[in-house]
Amino acid sequence: MILDQAGNLVWTLDGRPYGETYNLNVQEWNGEQYLTFWGGDDTVGGHGQGYYYMFDSSYTQVRQISAVGPIKGDLHEFRFTRNGTALLSVYEITPMDLSSIGGPSSGWVWDGAFQEIDLATGNLLFTWRSSDHYTANDTYHRYSGGGDSASSPFDYFHINSVDKDEKGNYLISARYTHSVTYIDGQTGDVIWQLGGKRNNFVDLSDGHATDFMWQHDARWHDNNTAITLFDNGAESGVYSSEQSRGMRIAVDQIAMTATLTHEYTNPNTQIISSSQGSLQVLDNGNVLLGYGYNGVFTEFDAEGRVLCDTRLEPEARFESGDVQSYRVQKAKWVGRPATKPDIKVEGSSVWVSWNGATEVHRWVLQDADYAEMDGAESGEEGFEDEVGESWHPVQTVEKTGFETELRFGVSTKRYVRVLALDKEGRVLGASEPGGTSIDDEIRNSTIILGHRLKDGDATVLAFMVCAALVMSGVTIVLAWRSRLDKIAYQKLLDEEKEDVVEVGEEEERLLGRGEWRS
Repeated sequence: MILDQAGNLVWTLDGRPYGETYNLNVQEWNGEQYLTFWGGDDTVGGHGQGYYYMFDSSYTQVRQISAVGPIKGDLHEFRFTRNGTALLSVYEITPMDLSSIGGPSSGWVWDGAFQEIDLATGNLLFTWRSSDHYTANDTYHRYSGGGDSASSPFDYFHINSVDKDEKGNYLISARYTHSVTYIDGQTGDVIWQLGGKRNNFVDLSDGHATDFMWQHDARWHDNNTAITLFDNGAESGVYSSEQSRGMRIAVDQIAMTATLTHEYTNPNTQIISSSQGSLQVLDNGNVLLGYGYNGVFTEFDAEGRVLCDTRLEPEARFESGDVQSYRVQKAKWVGRPATKPDIKVEGSSVWVSWNGATEVHRWVLQDADYAEMDGAESGEEGFEDEVGESWHPVQTVEKTGFETELRFGVSTKRYVRVLALDKEGRVLGASEPGGTSIDDEIRNSTIILGHRLKDGDATVLAFMVCAALVMSGVTIVLAWRSRLDKIAYQKLLDEEKEDVVEVGEEEERLLGRGEWRS
């Protein structure tokens, strides 16, 4: 899902066609922005099997991308490069000797690997497999059985992020080896390893620059002189630290030294996340930390001061897995849905929302007579053109979150619709006209009362007389309320005389005849 700066819902995906979804992000390809994510079966081996998807700004699917070969894509990584390629993490089942960790010598493992593919063609450009460079002895993942057949492979490596630098080399994170590995983009050879059993760096921070465990989301920064990552400090059932943290590590690839320069922890609660997690450095230097398995994300300034701490679940449910967000990303995004705004009439209120629309500033409630709506439900072509000038403004309000309430009185005509306006007063879209009748409940009540009169029962007749008196009283009250509504609405118009919006012919047609004020 997408939230705005205030935490209001902007867009949510109906994930049913896609299975479980992970790793929602905004990425650029060929000068256009896309929403990207993974969808599939996340129960396979802790990494899933599925496909990668791209949505344009109208939330229309434009691409479904597969890993190359007989394997399906893993949920952990789908990252665009500047060269029009994508980096995919994948898992293959491979034979491996597991005797060094107490398993069978003729064992089987999930081989953590990655592919680089051409986005335009889908062609495979590069592939790398951990089993060509690592053994089971490199793992910290406790062996407790399995790995004796291809149907139950042991996960010894667990790749979970891939980055590529300007030199064409790759930086990967492997959760179960507690390591970040730098890989030659031509040969696939390991250039060096930070952390883990094969650490190549001298730690200048008393061991705190290389003691990360079960980590995620390793990225290059500052022209390959710094690495950031999310240090979980835990996996399922194994809590190696008191809390998870974000890390920024300065690396000197000549002197081969590592220094912990910044550490980001939640100051309000010691949060430990046994899986998932992310760290994003924003353009202004702020740091966004996502806690993965726990529904929490926190934004810090560059020095580690908390700017925003967001909880999607109560602290009592941390580590329950009730609310998870594999990664949290912050980005500029303009959504212009291909759908129309949705409205729902309840009592004297109209509730409106438009899933994914980011540019809506105001909503305009309009009404129209039944006679003018003939053909509204027949689907005749040109219907909107024919009745566009038949709609009249009832109320204008500012957008107030994902759903906004508009009000109407008894003088409102039978059919309503809502227009979405941007901050300049341009019409972005209109709800489906003719589908909502505000007096259906009144008409249905009248039919029921008429049916009861046919019974001829004196008691029922007396009840009807009383009901008629009550309805008369209600009518008087509603008429008075309508008068107050009109007075309030006129007052609103008078107050906004200075804020007249100039609109084009199309907007004037949609907004109704005569002068319209924002």
